[in-house]
Amino acid sequence: MPPPAPVTVYVRAGDPTSEALLAHLRQRGIAHTTRDVLADPGASAVLFGRLGRVAVPVIENGGRMLVGYDPVQLARFLPLDELEAGGVSFGAAVRGVSTELARERGLPWRHGVEVGRVAAGSAAAEAGVQPGDLITAIGAYTLDGGADQFRRAVAVRRPGESMTVTLWREGESLAATVTFPVPARD
Repeated sequence: MPPPAPVTVYVRAGDPTSEALLAHLRQRGIAHTTRDVLADPGASAVLFGRLGRVAVPVIENGGRMLVGYDPVQLARFLPLDELEAGGVSFGAAVRGVSTELARERGLPWRHGVEVGRVAAGSAAAEAGVQPGDLITAIGAYTLDGGADQFRRAVAVRRPGESMTVTLWREGESLAATVTFPVPARD
């Protein structure tokens, strides 16, 4: 019998957020054990004992728990070796947005990353990202953790996946979809 998976996911059958988290783990090939709080009374007891409530989804790794499904937070939470296999490249340099730059560009508050040089033919270039753009959000999540948060969000992506980014360009908010190519096989 194989050893238990290092990641345990507490879910509730039929819960869309639980299903999204499980799909995320499957797409990335992350080994995990699933415990349904409706079918497994012990799962509910673990959550109540650790969190003081039963909430789903919850992902447990190495004794730490993360409540909810947030792909950006998962990049910090999951084992790094799991995330590094088969990584992707955004194809552009980024740096955090300073208060001065936010004011200069008309952003309501300091958040996001500024795009520097964009490599020709990269995922960023193919999505229409340009030098000087400010990336203010990834999907529905405001990018308030700077360049580190952005890099972690890219790190959880796999070839063939995509992510929607919100760009701030010349005082306008634009959406772009960055698709990470699947490498050609020899």
